[in-house]
Amino acid sequence: MLFLGSACFIAYGLIGSHLDADGTLREPFALLPIGWALIAAGALIALIGFARTRLRVRSRRRS
Repeated sequence: MLFLGSACFIAYGLIGSHLDADGTLREPFALLPIGWALIAAGALIALIGFARTRLRVRSRRRS
């Protein structure tokens, strides 16, 4: 998920934005919140995995 979030930001930068002849801004804005959501989800999953690993190690030391 972290990789996909980063890919969204890279794609946003590569696609860029431009103005149409009538002054309408065209940009892939949807990639920004999707990228942030993927990075947040990836970080949350990583933190949960880290916490579960620490709890397992701690419970094995007590046994």
